[in-house]
Amino acid sequence: MPETTGISDQTKKVLIGVAAAATVAGVGYMAYKSLSGSDLDSDLEAIKSLGNLKFKEKNYEEAIKEFTRGIEKAGPNTNNTVVAMLYQNRAACREKVGHTSFDILNDCLAALKVDKKYAKAYLRAAKALNDIGKKQDALAYLLAAFTLDSNLNKANFEFFGKLLTVEPLSDCFIGKPLKIEEVKPAPVALFRIQQWCDTWDVLDLFKTDLTKFEPDVLSEDQKQYQLSLELFKKGKYEDIINLLSAENNYAPAMIFRGKMLCYSMDPNEATRYVDKNEARINEMIGNEENEERKKLMRDAFDVLKIELMYTMEAVDKFLQSLPTDDKERLFKLNSFAAVFVYNGCVLDTTCSSHEEQMMADTNNANRLLEEAAKHGTLTPHLTMIAAFLKLCTCEDYGDVHRRIREMEELTEQRSTHFNLILMSKVYMMTNNAESSEKLLNEAAKIKTRYLVPSRHLQTADLHVHKPEDERLRLTTASANAALEVDPFNFSAHVLHLLGTNGPEPYIKKSNYDQAMESIRKAALFAPPRELLMLKRMIPLMNAKKRAAEMLDMY
Repeated sequence: MPETTGISDQTKKVLIGVAAAATVAGVGYMAYKSLSGSDLDSDLEAIKSLGNLKFKEKNYEEAIKEFTRGIEKAGPNTNNTVVAMLYQNRAACREKVGHTSFDILNDCLAALKVDKKYAKAYLRAAKALNDIGKKQDALAYLLAAFTLDSNLNKANFEFFGKLLTVEPLSDCFIGKPLKIEEVKPAPVALFRIQQWCDTWDVLDLFKTDLTKFEPDVLSEDQKQYQLSLELFKKGKYEDIINLLSAENNYAPAMIFRGKMLCYSMDPNEATRYVDKNEARINEMIGNEENEERKKLMRDAFDVLKIELMYTMEAVDKFLQSLPTDDKERLFKLNSFAAVFVYNGCVLDTTCSSHEEQMMADTNNANRLLEEAAKHGTLTPHLTMIAAFLKLCTCEDYGDVHRRIREMEELTEQRSTHFNLILMSKVYMMTNNAESSEKLLNEAAKIKTRYLVPSRHLQTADLHVHKPEDERLRLTTASANAALEVDPFNFSAHVLHLLGTNGPEPYIKKSNYDQAMESIRKAALFAPPRELLMLKRMIPLMNAKKRAAEMLDMY
């Protein structure tokens, strides 16, 4: 007979169960002992894994305890990248349980002290910095994260845009270009001259005087005025302000001086000049015996007043103050105001971003043109703008084609430089580069100085689908061509900025210095709407610089 232990089968089952439990406990004990051993790297990895498991189970408090245990075990002097993960993972847990942004930030900074190339830690630090009101620091940390891991860009693009938001009337100081005071004669805003001349088919004393100014006897003040008109015809706009003295008391000359001051580096001087002389100018306009000339001077002075305005509210208030029975005046001034707004020269203070301002300008310009049309017939030029504005807000595919065809017919009827350039822009918007290039070549035959830069700048759009290196080279060439004619053209300097900096979320020192000067040059004559964009560029460039410094890439 086989030997037996005298233990019943039921007792055996109990003992086997106890033995199994003891085995599991022993394994757990051995695992715990191994965590207390000398192999620090494997110990920390095990703790991290356990903490991550607790995190996945949404047991965040226990996860914090595990990550803290690992951090304490590592001690203060380790360079182990696992420690960086422990800090970053603990920061993630702190977010979940509602710990303060300062606690989260401290963990992220501790992680980066161990591993300065840790993308997730930069990203989480950026969010914590934003939460405590340090937007500029947050932007730098976010760009560092983007530099290290481009896959983070898309998911955090909205956050990036939030960090770039600048209030429309905020005092974001850009400064003047280097050595600008040495430029002689002082530059003027060529795009503003183009904008003014774009409405000459509606109204203008000065266009009339360029061809018809022939007084019987010329006073010295009138001689100054006549010479200034000659300079304008020759495209020597910078010389006009030095010719028209502040002491000139001939009303058209005073209005002309005010306009050129408005286009100068200090448009506030124009405001001071007009405030000082407004009563005198109004008196002389009232004393003009020729009714046609009186209306021309009054309208020219009204246009100057609009050009000195900075907000949409001010423009609307001025237009609403005009006599409601003077349809011709209402037509002219609403027409000019529409072009002024279309070009981004006033701010709608309800907007908080460049994108919102663009849409507001479209809607406001369209509204003003509709108001002008109630009092007169829109010229072909204004009709072209109205069609473009409606095209920009079309939602129906059929309407888009109708608007494009309308613009094509207007361009065929009147192939002005403005119409050719705007139509070429529309063709590029619809990926019709061949037709766009054809119109740009036609526009190149028109040599008027203030028109030329816009053609060169539109040419840059022809290269948008080319390989990046070629595109940057060709767009920079387009910018250079515009700058040869207009050295302080804001759009050309923005193109330069994109060409020297590119899409990288960091910037090197040589490019940083060049980029900041491009911003300063662009801002010199930028309309208020574009200043919103440039104001966003300042913190962006500074954040790119700091991101590069943190990553040892500057």
